[in-house]
Amino acid sequence: MADSNTLAGCLVDAGFSVVDRLEDADVVIVNTCAVKGPTENRVISFLKKISPNKKLIVAGCLPLINFHRLNREVRFDGVVGPAFGERIVDVVKHVLNGEKIVDLENSLEAKPRLDLPCFRLNKIVDVIPIAYGCLGECAYCCVRFARGKLRSYPPEEIVKRVKRSLRQGVREIWLCSQDTAIYGWDINHNLPEVLRKICEIKDSNFIVRVGMMRPDHALQIADELAEVYSEFGGEEHFTRIAENEPSGGCIFWFLHLPVQSGDNQVLAMMNRNYTVEDFKHVVNIFRNKLGSKLRLSTDVIVGFPGETEEAFKRTLRLIEEVKPDTVNVSKFFPRPRTEAEKMEPKIDNRVIKERSRVMSELALKIGLESNRKWLDWEGYIFVDEKGLKANSQIGRNYAYTPLVLVNEDTLLEKFVKVRVEEAHPTYLKAEYVSN
Repeated sequence: MADSNTLAGCLVDAGFSVVDRLEDADVVIVNTCAVKGPTENRVISFLKKISPNKKLIVAGCLPLINFHRLNREVRFDGVVGPAFGERIVDVVKHVLNGEKIVDLENSLEAKPRLDLPCFRLNKIVDVIPIAYGCLGECAYCCVRFARGKLRSYPPEEIVKRVKRSLRQGVREIWLCSQDTAIYGWDINHNLPEVLRKICEIKDSNFIVRVGMMRPDHALQIADELAEVYSEFGGEEHFTRIAENEPSGGCIFWFLHLPVQSGDNQVLAMMNRNYTVEDFKHVVNIFRNKLGSKLRLSTDVIVGFPGETEEAFKRTLRLIEEVKPDTVNVSKFFPRPRTEAEKMEPKIDNRVIKERSRVMSELALKIGLESNRKWLDWEGYIFVDEKGLKANSQIGRNYAYTPLVLVNEDTLLEKFVKVRVEEAHPTYLKAEYVSN
């Protein structure tokens, strides 16, 4: 999302127009993901459907992860890597002149300026990359072949970008990276430090969401990070912002900490460099500091090569014990050039499908249990997106819990007080009380 907003912003700044309908476009730019096999298949399928009358530019991770397949199956006029920035303008001009462009050089070192123009479909949310790349060598991951090693932005550049966004009417800041926990390790800074600098901005009241972090890296900053969450987050702080008292930034009490497996041997095979006990230690640090209303999200991969039935049961027991509010379940798919692609023994697809079903059912059960603790809660949410159904809108409370308002279509971009009426596995249904 961050890369797409920048690509579109640079093109609009250069005089191009972004259109609402695919059929109205002269040039179609598809910013791709290929993190999993099914994702790659869907992207390829979509690209094949683009009319040959359109100029097609394929951007993002797919060209670097599986260029051979892209080149074999898709008709395109241009190919560029992720984090391409303002160079997209020249590529579009060349393509419109009938040239075919493939520009994947320096993709692993690219880091577009944070002060580039930005075109946001959601005008009140800015997705800001604080770093590109990672320090991991996960056995199943192909994204590292597309995004390279860690390269962080200096804190002053991030703060400057946040201030610009606030002047443009943004109220919600998403700080993103492949692993936010390692932010600044390459430039002698860290995540708690930059979060503090951001939240101390007094230009406007706003909310900050921190993106995913790997458990072993989070462990090294967990105490300091939980302290910053406590100082700049929570219901009281969120309420002050909602009631427009001068408060600066407020951090959602939301922690995305992917465990991937509840079995230490599988974690070692995945090359994750932490244990189940490390994961639980990080969770305990945050829960001890923030309490039970912290929203914990985790990821689980089922069917990794060598995952025995007992290893899978250990993962189920871990999820039962820790009770994350959200569990994102993924089936293992071998990705090109990864170590896991060649690992044995492979797990039968029928077994993987069954494990996915069992884990997903458990995730929904625990999600419902978690959401029930909010029943009858009354407090403020910030309405930041339209719902899937007509006349519905979605807001988030101080813990980033999604609350759906039905038969309400005029509350977008507002802080409103609501009462929780129903709990569902993945969201809460709330009734509007007042602005």
